[in-house]
Amino acid sequence: MDKVKVAVVGCGMIAEQSYLPGIRQMEKAELVAVCDIVEGRAKLLQGKFNIPRSYADLDVMLGEEQFDLLVNLTTIPMHYPLNLKALQAGKHLYSEKTVAQSVEQATELIETARAKGVKLGAAAATMLSTVNQEIKSLVREGAIGKVALAKVISSHGGPAYFAWPTDPTWFYKSDSGPLLDMGVYGLHTITGILGPAKRVMAFSGISDPVRYVRGGPFKGKRIDVEADDLTLITLDFGQATFAIVDASYCIRATKAPSLEIYGADGTITVNRSEAQHELSLWRDELKLGIRGWTNMEVEGKAWGLPLAVEHLIDCILEDKEPVPSGEHARHVLEIMNKCMEAARTGRTQELTTTFGEAQ
Repeated sequence: MDKVKVAVVGCGMIAEQSYLPGIRQMEKAELVAVCDIVEGRAKLLQGKFNIPRSYADLDVMLGEEQFDLLVNLTTIPMHYPLNLKALQAGKHLYSEKTVAQSVEQATELIETARAKGVKLGAAAATMLSTVNQEIKSLVREGAIGKVALAKVISSHGGPAYFAWPTDPTWFYKSDSGPLLDMGVYGLHTITGILGPAKRVMAFSGISDPVRYVRGGPFKGKRIDVEADDLTLITLDFGQATFAIVDASYCIRATKAPSLEIYGADGTITVNRSEAQHELSLWRDELKLGIRGWTNMEVEGKAWGLPLAVEHLIDCILEDKEPVPSGEHARHVLEIMNKCMEAARTGRTQELTTTFGEAQ
């Protein structure tokens, strides 16, 4: 096999603006079909991207279409049942976040993929970023000494705050929300750098109970917020190494770094930029004889959504395990589920899952 045949389920904004144009440009991918329960959406993108076939039912596509890899871009509540169908049908799978809604569901997906001999990749694939890989190397090489604290911003103003091209109401429903939509990025990043967390504590609630869509075709629509729109997470990695991650739709603007890690001998800072390459390193000049801040240029690809599909295709062709693995996604899912339990009860929650590193 020199090319992987790819089908996509879910033809919303992310598919149209990111995944489909990205997959079309991949030398090792052949985009053969798209599917959406809103048949007009699938047909629209079929024509726009010159895709051979479109479907309105995943079962029909699984039964009729010959393909190797399914990319699941549907809404969060639909990920698990559609993911399970694809794996049971013997398809390699890349799922947008979250891969499931419980640890038990994620475990079932992992075990099904293993039994069927197929690859399972799961968002968020932030550790494919060369910047994050460089940070991970710096931390493990002891460039900033023993890590004490990390701060991660994993929030924005919410889909209703932007000119969203489709109805954003579902983001605010009780089975979705910014923890699953945004917090997943920061949690994947910091656990990818520091390793699996051991305990979690959190505060969570609804700060802004009514939203109005500010732009796009649904401008002015009222949304009653059901999911907590603000969650503050504290992670314990052991040995007095902690991290704070926010996950909300309440940050309209910020100049704060997206990530800072503080160690005994220095600090790593990632400033916000479209290229995601603004990495700075400060080291203790009195202790190490090194003067102040250093801006580091990191070569390679900035992380982007289609990059995860390209990576999984390489893993399929070369029989390697993906970096954004099902096990890593399961660990982050446990953190998110247990942080809500922690917020509800006021008690720190022990974490039981872990994950290894792809070789």
